[in-house]
Formats: sequence, C-alpha cells, structure tokens
Amino acid sequence: MLSQVTIIWSATAGAALLLGIVHALVWGYDRRARGNLAFAFATLGLASGALIELEMLHAQTPQQWGELVWWLHPPLFLLVCGMAVFLRLHLDAGRVWLLTVVIGLRATILILNFFSEPNFNFERIDSIGQIAFLGDQVTVVTSAVTGKHQWLATLAAFLLPLFILDVVVTLWRRRTPEARRMALVVGGPVLVAVVLSLVLSQVVIWRIAPLPLVVIPPFVIALGAMALEVSRDVLRASRLARDLRESEQRLTLAASGAGAGLWTWDSTSMRVWATEQARALLGLDRMADITPADVLRVVDPADAHELNDSFRAALKRGGEHALPFRVVTPEGTVRWIAAQGTVELGPSGEPKLVRGVVRDVTEQRRAEAEAGELHLKLAHVGRVTMLGQLSAALAHEISQPLSAIQQNGETAQILLKREPLDIEQLHAVVDDLVRDNRRATEVVQRLRTWLKQGHMQRETISMESLAQDVLTLVRSEATARRVTVECAVPRSLPRVCGDRVHLSQVLLNLVMNAMDASAHARDARHRVSIGASLIAADHCCDVTVSDDGPGIPPEEINRIFDPFVTSKSDGIGIGLSISRAIIEAHGGKLWAENRVRGGATFHFTVPVAEAEVRESA
Repeated sequence: MLSQVTIIWSATAGAALLLGIVHALVWGYDRRARGNLAFAFATLGLASGALIELEMLHAQTPQQWGELVWWLHPPLFLLVCGMAVFLRLHLDAGRVWLLTVVIGLRATILILNFFSEPNFNFERIDSIGQIAFLGDQVTVVTSAVTGKHQWLATLAAFLLPLFILDVVVTLWRRRTPEARRMALVVGGPVLVAVVLSLVLSQVVIWRIAPLPLVVIPPFVIALGAMALEVSRDVLRASRLARDLRESEQRLTLAASGAGAGLWTWDSTSMRVWATEQARALLGLDRMADITPADVLRVVDPADAHELNDSFRAALKRGGEHALPFRVVTPEGTVRWIAAQGTVELGPSGEPKLVRGVVRDVTEQRRAEAEAGELHLKLAHVGRVTMLGQLSAALAHEISQPLSAIQQNGETAQILLKREPLDIEQLHAVVDDLVRDNRRATEVVQRLRTWLKQGHMQRETISMESLAQDVLTLVRSEATARRVTVECAVPRSLPRVCGDRVHLSQVLLNLVMNAMDASAHARDARHRVSIGASLIAADHCCDVTVSDDGPGIPPEEINRIFDPFVTSKSDGIGIGLSISRAIIEAHGGKLWAENRVRGGATFHFTVPVAEAEVRESA
C-alpha cells in the first residue's frame, strides 16, 4: 500500500508536469507569451524536484542521500529562476537588477555543485536516520558537515524572498485595485511559500534540527497561486474571444447592412479571410480558400498591376491604405470597388496582418461622372453669362464718355462752320474730345481687368478732387437738362485708398441717375447734391448723392442693385450692380434710402488711406 508521502509527492510531480506541458504549448502557439514559458520551466523544476525529493525521503545510505541532493540542484534552478522570471514578466514588477543577481547566484551555485563532492551544500555526510513523517518513516541526516561555500547558497536563498517582496511592494504602490489584488493573491502566497521553504532547507543544511529536507512542498503553494492567476487570464481570454466573436458577427452584420464586406490577410498562412458580402462583391467563390492571387485574377487587367504595386507598398510602410479598382464579374460586367484597410507590422518591420473593408462604389462613380459632365456644362453657362454681363457692363459704362464725345463732335462741327473761326474754343472742344476718348479707353480696360481678375489699381485719392472731376464731366449734361449739381465735399476730408477711375465711374453713375430722377421732380428746382463726411469709428468716408425726385418704392429699394433691374425705359439695369461690386471690392458698402422731404439719397463708403489714419491717431 502506498504511503501518504509517496502519494503526495507523486501527485505533486504529476500535476506540475501537466501544468508545464499546457503552458509550454501555450508558448508554442503564441511566442509572445514568455510568461507562460517561464511558468512551464518552473513547473518542470517542481515536477522533477518532487520526484528527486521523494527518493531522498526513502534513501538507504548517506552516499545515496548526498547524490540525490546533488541531483536536486538543477530542478531547483529551474524552479527558482522560472518563478522569479514569471513574476517579473506577468506582473511587470520587481527590480531587474535584483532579478539578475538572484539568477546569477543560482547559476553560480549550480555550476559549483557540479564540481562538489558529495554536493555543494555538504562537505561530507556521515550518517542518516529515520523519523516518522505523515505516517511514514523518512530519512533524515544525523551527522554531516555543512559545505564551506554554503553562505553563498544562503545569500541566494534570502535574495529570492527579497525580490518577491519588492514585487509585492511595487504592485501595492500602484494603488489600482487590479495591482493590489495581484499583490495579495499572487505575491503574498508566493512570498510565504518561499520563506517557508527557505527556513526548512536552512534548518537541515546548517544542522539546527534533525528534520527531513522538504524543499518542494512549500513551492506547491507558490505555483498554485501562480497557476490560479494564469488560469484567470485564460478564462479572461476565453471571455474576450467569445466577445470578439460576437463583435465580429455584429460588425459583419453592420457592414453587410451598409453594403460593405470585411477581409483579413494573414502573412503566416498567406490566406485571405473574407465575409460573404466581400466575396460577392469581388466575384469570388463563397466557400473556397482565397489567396491574394485569386483576388488579382478577378481584377480588371487595366488595374491589376497598380493594385499589386499598391498592396506591396502598403505592406512595406504599414498603416492605413486605400485604393479604388475595378473587378470583372463572371457575367462580364465591370464593377468599381473601393478598398480600405490597415497593415500591422511586426517588431522587425515585416507585415503580420492586414485588415480591410471593400465597398461597391459603381453607382457613386457613375454619379461622379455625371456630376463632372454637369459641372462642365455649368462652367460653359457661367462663361456665357459672364460674357453677357461683361458686354452689358461695357455698354453701360462706355455710354457716358461716348455721349460726351458725340456732343463735343457736334459742337466742333458747328464751330467749324462759323466765320470767323474761333480757334481757342475749337481747341477746348478738341481737348474735351481727347479727354473723353481717353476716359472711355480707361473705363473699358479697367472694367475688363476687374471683371476677369478682380484687380484694382489702388492709389491715394482726394474725394474733393474726385467730386470736382465728376462735376466737370456732367456740367454740360446738367446744363442741357437744367439740373443744378451742388458739391459739398470738404477739402479737409482725409484721403481715401482706391482706384480713381472706378470710383469716379461709381460717383458719375450715381450723379447721372440722380439727374434722371430729378427730371421727375414736382417742382422746377431739379437739384442734385454731392456730399461727403468722415466716419471716424470705421476709418472710412461716407459719400452721398441726393436728388429731389419721386424717391424709390419701398419694395424696390433693395432690388435696384440686382443685375438687369431698372425703372428706366431705356436702361439695362447694370449700372448700380456694377457700382455696388466696385465699392465692395474696395472694402466699402453701397446702399440707398428715401429722404423725408422727398427724393432719394445713395451712400457709399470708401476706406481712408492708412497714412491718413495714422496721422489722425
């Protein structure tokens, strides 16, 4: 009948060996699980150490007991070092230099043990005896001499619990529930087990009491706590795998609902996993294994080379990638596919996993093509419209200087028929002709440039001088119409910054419109007033043109600035639209309002020149 000692030590060895095999397989499946590999070495040391220690408990001679102690050192090395490394890797705690010292001392003791007789711990073993232990008679040393280098083993034995204590303290100081749980559940039992084994072994080796050398049983407590922690991770991984499968199903369902398919390429197996939706989009078999070559075979030959090059480039650089390409379905139709994905690289830069999504964007491509064609048509319509606006603007703006040229030409003809010929007056008329012709040329050139490119030839301008120039231009027209044009622009106004020709054209348009409105005045005064004032807060000049006409209907006061809106029978409705565009291009505003005593007032603002602003400041 087997004794309790035989059953306990044998069962311990068997259980430890089984755990070691399981965790060695885990490491074989996932080489990143180095903690499992360290745990496997520790359990291997425990299993072999338990068997050797069982033989020591039943040794018959001092020589046999000493040889078994010699054979116990390799399993102890695996057990101690494997356990210490596991704690460091799995719990991510403990000083590395202290771990290195522990492993270094254990390695030194192991090497010295190989050259020691009968073993590292004893110089000689003189006699052994038997005592009762767990209902069995076990062997104990009754007379022996401790080895002269045993202090080194004792030091190594004390450094191991010191390292474990450092692990526990480090975890506790992190102040997180998980870290403190591991400190209590893992670090605490391991520390107690190691200290217990240390005390039992040192009592026997230093000949303090005649007890059996039982080093292995306390380590069962330590490895049990470690096994529970690892098993907890396995259970957590199992739950995570289940959650991932459920998430994958939900993601696949969501992607399918959005018309997208998911795919994954594994560099290890060189296989492509794809959902049914992805296979359908690419025209691939729903059940067969897929390789990248299978995908390239269904790609349109015109896109296959570019797709292959883009995929290889994405594998080298990693990160996100996206590429549209065409596939040819078994029915012979062409389908546009948009592929997006991410490339995960390994530590050495090699591609490990590629994940992505594919969508059918055939209709989107068709809509983009139709939109592009429509955009071209709209651009053509825009150019035609722009040409019409340019023609209308030129016709409107050039009509005033041409009218002046016509009048001066007719005046010259009259003067040439008179006797005697008035040379001075004829010179004045010719000068007006040249001036009006130059003005027409400038209006045409600057208006074309501005409408096409938006450029202004800005300069510093005196508003008083500008108003006087406009008065000179309209004097003959005002006289013919019997309209009095008054100018109340003070010379003290700060100079403004703008294009002189454009600003004078705006003011001229407003004055001519005011003269047209005054022709419908109720009394016979027919008066037009030009005024200007400084708006200091906005650093601009407010220029006004007022008339005594019938005013503007309230419902039309905002529409009069729209293109081709006019109240004149012979107007084309472009003057105010062009004028507002010119003023806004200068950074100002143009608006109209009715006067209380009758008539209307048009306002426009022009920014004051920066130099003038600095001087006033």
